[in-house]
Amino acid sequence: MIPLKTFKLFGVNGVELEKYLRKSEVPYTLSSSGNDYLLNLDFSTLNESVADGKLKDFISKYKSHVYAESNVTLKQQLIKILTVRKAKISVAESFTGGGLSSEITSVSGASKVFYEGVVAYSPDSKHNRLGVPYEILDNFHPVSSQVASEMVKGLLSGGDTNFAISTTGIAGPKSDDSGFPVGLCYIGVGSPSKITVYKHKFSGTREEITHLGIQTALFHAVMALRKGDFDV
Repeated sequence: MIPLKTFKLFGVNGVELEKYLRKSEVPYTLSSSGNDYLLNLDFSTLNESVADGKLKDFISKYKSHVYAESNVTLKQQLIKILTVRKAKISVAESFTGGGLSSEITSVSGASKVFYEGVVAYSPDSKHNRLGVPYEILDNFHPVSSQVASEMVKGLLSGGDTNFAISTTGIAGPKSDDSGFPVGLCYIGVGSPSKITVYKHKFSGTREEITHLGIQTALFHAVMALRKGDFDV
């Protein structure tokens, strides 16, 4: 018999998830904090074959949102995976202003896996501290996928870390001289073997946008490591 199963999900549509769960007829409890969801599924009243089929259907539908199968936070899951894989992580931040590094280092055991955090807020800092070429900064703007990628490359170039995250965006309350919308951001994650950049458009206050950027960056890092997309 499949026991009670616990899942942590991020970025899922809560209304659609509730509809799916009610239709599945599997007893459940669901709670959330922002875009972070805790789900418990109780299969004790179902026979094993039915329970197995419903579990497989849930995983197939929501695997891109499930980041853990226990009640842990994103930052705890990130530290856990990095520790198991004996990897070192570095972070380069712009609009998140050090908040991502703070989240990671607040977890016990982070000292074993966290190498450094760089707040490269200005274009000159991105160039001088991370080696982002001025040509790329000028041609694509500091808030761009190209700059997010170069920020990751800059962290990895020293050879002391093998996994990196970058954030660059516009938290508001007003846009800069680019005219790009408030809430636009790019999050880069990568290793020496691969770099992927994710584009997002968040809404809310400056504080809410920054918080969403931090949590979303943690999520992308966890999922990249869980899926084994990066050699670390």
